[in-house]
Amino acid sequence: MKCVIVHYSEIGTKGRNRRFFEKRLTENIRKITGKATLKNSRIISGTKNANKLALIPGISNYALAVEVPSKLPNIRKAVLAVAKKSKAKTFRITATRSNKNFSLNSLELQHNLGRSVRKKCELKNPELEIFVEVADKTYVYGEKLRGPGGMPVGSAGRVVCLLSGGIDSPVAAYKMMTRGCKVIFVHFHNFDPFMTKIKKLTEILAKFQGKSTLYLVPFKEVQAEIIKKTDPKYRMLLYRRLMMKISQEILTKEGALGLVTGDSVSQVASQTLENLNVIHDAATSPIFSPLIGTNKQDIVNEAQKIGTYDTSIRPYDDCCSVLIGKHPATRAEIKPVKALEKKLKIETLIKKALKKKEMVVI
Repeated sequence: MKCVIVHYSEIGTKGRNRRFFEKRLTENIRKITGKATLKNSRIISGTKNANKLALIPGISNYALAVEVPSKLPNIRKAVLAVAKKSKAKTFRITATRSNKNFSLNSLELQHNLGRSVRKKCELKNPELEIFVEVADKTYVYGEKLRGPGGMPVGSAGRVVCLLSGGIDSPVAAYKMMTRGCKVIFVHFHNFDPFMTKIKKLTEILAKFQGKSTLYLVPFKEVQAEIIKKTDPKYRMLLYRRLMMKISQEILTKEGALGLVTGDSVSQVASQTLENLNVIHDAATSPIFSPLIGTNKQDIVNEAQKIGTYDTSIRPYDDCCSVLIGKHPATRAEIKPVKALEKKLKIETLIKKALKKKEMVVI
């Protein structure tokens, strides 16, 4: 019987909590393939949509396998079938045995099966490696395919990510997904709320976590008020502080546990340590910035890997790239910024923005 055998790595270190993470990953896989069962520290999945397993956080690797009875003749036949399909001239058998009632240990089984394959045995650099896992049933397969690793989505709680139209924030969201977080997205705009680019980024990220919620929040009135009443050099900081406050309200509504940003220290003027302290002061919940010490090229490489890069570089002026001062403050202090903020009707601006928000489920 054909199946997909799924392995995890980090989950195996979770001690008494391991079962919780295994159950969550099994449920996530079942949503994709329609069938998933936990057996002997591995998950046996159906073959439907098997290619999508490469996107599921928590999976270390997976492979299309054949399931046979744990009897030597059946195992040998399955191994020969895998060997015949391959054009490789050299091979290696790698066997593991969790079923201690099986008559041969792992090394004996490897030798026994190896003698059946009419190819040259090469242990160090084989062109083909055939894996044999003996449990209550035996699973035989060739190529292992990599998954994202990390922890299963939903195992660590919910967070709200401030999603811009740039390269960084989608990567930050993905990083949090691979740590087990379910990510809710918030985008601030001063254009048509149903912009294609932002929805496309959310669609790409939804491939990793499943159904995703995107809040589209109009910000034009907030910006106009800030421009009218405050010093131009502090506009960017005030924009971002108001975004934090509005996102905090959405976080409370969603029962989330923290805010996520794509900040990386000193990448742009608003991301100096002083300015980040001013911005983060506006939130009452923890702020997670998984890219905080990452250089730009590494972020670009990750964006290309997960498929968001080409969409992120499409021309698009988000709220933080328009209507800012010519010489923004790079070493701001919190007192003058808060003093300027008092000139604004903060609560009214927040309520207006939230009242006009749109929620899209992708």
